[in-house]
Amino acid sequence: MPIPIRRPRAASHVLGLALAAALLPAGLGAQEADSVVFKANALEVSIGGRIQTQFNTTTVETEPETEIALRRVRLEATVRVNDWITAKIQPEYAGSRVSVRDAFVRFAFDPALALVAGQAHRPFGTVVPTSSTRILPIERGVRIRGIPDAREHHNLIVDLGYADRDVGLQLTGEPEWAPLGFSYALGVFNGPARAEARQENTYQLAARAAIHPVGPLRLGVSWSRRDFAVQDSANAELLDVRRGHAWAIDAELGRYAPGLHLVGELAMGDLDPATGAKFRGAQGWLGYRTGALGSRRTGIEPVVRISWGDVDGESERLAVTPGTLVTPGVNFYFGPLNRIMVNYDFWSPDGDDDSEGSFKVQFQAAF
Repeated sequence: MPIPIRRPRAASHVLGLALAAALLPAGLGAQEADSVVFKANALEVSIGGRIQTQFNTTTVETEPETEIALRRVRLEATVRVNDWITAKIQPEYAGSRVSVRDAFVRFAFDPALALVAGQAHRPFGTVVPTSSTRILPIERGVRIRGIPDAREHHNLIVDLGYADRDVGLQLTGEPEWAPLGFSYALGVFNGPARAEARQENTYQLAARAAIHPVGPLRLGVSWSRRDFAVQDSANAELLDVRRGHAWAIDAELGRYAPGLHLVGELAMGDLDPATGAKFRGAQGWLGYRTGALGSRRTGIEPVVRISWGDVDGESERLAVTPGTLVTPGVNFYFGPLNRIMVNYDFWSPDGDDDSEGSFKVQFQAAF
């Protein structure tokens, strides 16, 4: 179904296409070098990072038509203390201040059991935990300047606090004796309500199990349970703490490599336990990457993404405009992770003809 855009700003979109075309021949280098590794006795430190510079437009009339932004600037260090203890830290430098994305230590007691302590992704779904250096679309969800309340599948589960990073303890494993390549992860985390109700002992649980039944096919199921702080809207007084739950199933066919690649995820759960409101969402990616086309251009990957969200009921805690996001695009690879990505996001909110759009070009260097 075609999705109308109220006021396409042709000039800004043409500028973006010209910018992408001008930079494509130069590329970003033939191949990434391996991570820089330092060794001292038994200690091994690997240094990596990424820079993602993004040009984007918006059809929202109250916003500037174009923007060039540092979307992500990260350095990461992975320290291998010995053959079973590792640690990782990943600060974020884009924006007005430095923040920490990952910061954890992992104790690998056995292939069937490892303990992860610190800040890391909650084990929920496959879309959110996948690195931004590998995802097929530029953004995981709706990100269009001027429409902050747009929430499809990704924005719902992240903004509701069921997914993304948090501080906690996780047990993970891939038992060698388990059938179908079974793996699991389960954890307890501080949870989003910790900041809303500091005087209460709130927390969050999350778990995911996955199997690899055949070849490149992977299937997963996830659950996330978190506390919600119910507050008086007039004076922010804490009234109660309620539990909310979310469930997800996901499937992936193919890999982040040449060939066909399909990723799909469904989720549903509590939007607001205080009002009984629920949410539903689904997102799918489809791409096909070619093999090497030359010494510098190592592949072209047409992609399409569809992401949908819906709510049943209302919530006073979160402004929600559900709808559908459709994103066609193409990725140009200059090595496994160096690439130029071109997308157009079509956002169509439910029950509203006021659709919006955003043309994006992202330049990524990663190692």
